[in-house]
Amino acid sequence: MTAEKQMDMSQVDAAIDSWQAVTEEMTGRVVEERQPWVSSVTGDTIKHFAYGTDDDNPLWTDTGYAAKTAHGRNPAPPAFVFVNRYPILHGAPLKAPLASLIGGVEVEWFGHVYAGDTLSSEPRQKEFFEKRNKDGRRLNFVISEIDYRNQENTLTARATGTMIMATQIGLQTMMEHEVPHYDTGDLERLEGTWRHEYRRGADTLFFEDVEVGSRIPPIVRGPLTIGDMVAWNAAIGPSYKAGRWGYLELGKAMHTAMVNPVTGFPVKYSQQHEDANMAAGRGMPAPFDNGVMRFAWVAPLVTNWMGDDGFLKRLKVQVARPGLYGDLTTYSGRVTARDEDTKTVALEITGTRQGETVNTRGTADVILPTRS
Repeated sequence: MTAEKQMDMSQVDAAIDSWQAVTEEMTGRVVEERQPWVSSVTGDTIKHFAYGTDDDNPLWTDTGYAAKTAHGRNPAPPAFVFVNRYPILHGAPLKAPLASLIGGVEVEWFGHVYAGDTLSSEPRQKEFFEKRNKDGRRLNFVISEIDYRNQENTLTARATGTMIMATQIGLQTMMEHEVPHYDTGDLERLEGTWRHEYRRGADTLFFEDVEVGSRIPPIVRGPLTIGDMVAWNAAIGPSYKAGRWGYLELGKAMHTAMVNPVTGFPVKYSQQHEDANMAAGRGMPAPFDNGVMRFAWVAPLVTNWMGDDGFLKRLKVQVARPGLYGDLTTYSGRVTARDEDTKTVALEITGTRQGETVNTRGTADVILPTRS
């Protein structure tokens, strides 16, 4: 290593050390990093979230269908609580050579959200620590905890988010990526898969009928497009404003800015997800998905299987690999345990990219009705 390179790394480490010192002091505190997007829940906001997360379950969007269920009205998809508050924190608002990579999200639900409800939330930095990977790269873990409450101040859900702030120098990429090509045969198979995606619906799944080791019907999502990312931003609320307003707002928090290497124009670094010219600023070789979006895309695997009468008590989704432009992921699951006392079944979840590489791991707990 040259003296010049050593000096550069010394500067990088010093900047990260300064960022760490402030971030450590934030542990245990309420951190208002990103304002709520939706507080008043309506049929339209529920529908928009379903549209933006590729979840066409009529339980969320069809008032006539929902009226015939035990709910009597449309509940929101479980991940809808993120519309109120993004479940991820990034540490200190200081400029540092760090790329933000979501490691995973876990949510425990205590009740449903319906149109007419009002949501509020309190975000805290729960924990902070550093690790190093096998190459010595510094990985800073910012763990958040968000409580979501309704208009009666009743706890509706609690989310735990894992943000990995990884050393990032310039436009270094962490992996290679060849965009997959899908021919006519692939499209025919995909269309058949999507048209026949399993959804239990009103056919009640009883606890007594679930066996350990049984598999749940898989779902296929992707190939990831820029449109998918746009739809996700429409559902969750982008972290930036458009045009001149966005530029002027950026001046208040320049630590979140990245200069587009082609245009020379600074924008919020969140746009690295969608902009092929900027993705390398996050270490990615192509536009890439959002870890919270991944959570929302996995949830239908469970809700389709459990049906209208099941209750998703807990879901944990870990991002093993970024979802890159063109990636096609198959999500599958199997039953790993049954709890007779609580009538809860545990699931293990796996997401496989292009049928080869595991990019998602997760677990879920589902409470089911009983015949008795």
